[in-house]
Amino acid sequence: MFLKRGMLACVCLLAATPLQAQKAKLLVPLDSLIARAQRDSNDAPAHYEVALGYWLAKKYDLAEAHLREAIAIEPKTATAYLALSYLPFARNSGLWGDAEKGKVSAEWLPKVEEAYHLRKQAYLLDPLVDLRPLALMIPPTGTFGLSRRDAAIYTYVMNGLGSFWTGDYSKSYQFFSSIAEGYTEEERKKFADWFLWYEGLSATHTFQYSRGVSDFRILLDRSVARENPDSNELVAFADANEFRYALAVILDKAGQQAEAIKLLQESVTNDLGLYMAHVRLAEMYEEQHRTKSALQERRRALEASPEDPGLLGQGGEAAPRGRHPHSRRSPPVGRGVRPLAAGR
Repeated sequence: MFLKRGMLACVCLLAATPLQAQKAKLLVPLDSLIARAQRDSNDAPAHYEVALGYWLAKKYDLAEAHLREAIAIEPKTATAYLALSYLPFARNSGLWGDAEKGKVSAEWLPKVEEAYHLRKQAYLLDPLVDLRPLALMIPPTGTFGLSRRDAAIYTYVMNGLGSFWTGDYSKSYQFFSSIAEGYTEEERKKFADWFLWYEGLSATHTFQYSRGVSDFRILLDRSVARENPDSNELVAFADANEFRYALAVILDKAGQQAEAIKLLQESVTNDLGLYMAHVRLAEMYEEQHRTKSALQERRRALEASPEDPGLLGQGGEAAPRGRHPHSRRSPPVGRGVRPLAAGR
């Protein structure tokens, strides 16, 4: 991978700037976060917030304890699962290279295996989970399949991830889309899984739905053709059905409910235990006033996940669907680096 001539000066200037991922700071003092968690020990978001504070202070044991407490209080705290999945890599930065080479020591192997499970669980609960924990991970260039010559691209990637810390998905999408600027849709099919994953997520969070849909279609098609799917430390999913589910969620956000329902139905046909797909179907049916179908999907979700009685509302009625908290205003897309496509 290399940069096209003519963009070099701009890229080198950016490459010299500090990485966003190395500048994450608390907006609220740690002492205040601790006090909030102590005032209400059953406040899952409070435990999550104080965990990130401890993470930045490199007090990883306390960070882990509060993340696990958040999940114990509210098992659907998807972002806590996501944060937990990367905590081992903060404790031991060498795990990035070890995991990539398949040479994780016996001491760390259970932690890495749990990390994969936690990461997948986070995105199954919510493919559009809050991505703030990703701003705290600093993988080496080799994890992305980049070399030292790709320093500018690496800087763009890390700034894209770092922008998640403040929820600035627009800026994140600008970084990722700038990397891919100048390539045709056909050339994009050769892009690395990790790039399509992060660009697609940041695009969807910024309501650039066509890009999110396009990126996840490529990931789905690629996973269908792959004989031996395997997740890694950068991309949570590997199985085609998981990508199918994620694409359906993005299509739903994009207003393409008919195709979203079709994909979700295919997902639950392939895996009856994918209870969140049942939940998503129930939510969509509820919006369409198909109460009987919604209730049926809620019951199927409960059968797949009997430990979660909250899947049914009072009196056995389907719980109402929540709304996306952000506006649909689309951000401007920046211009920048133009590397040749490379895939991994």
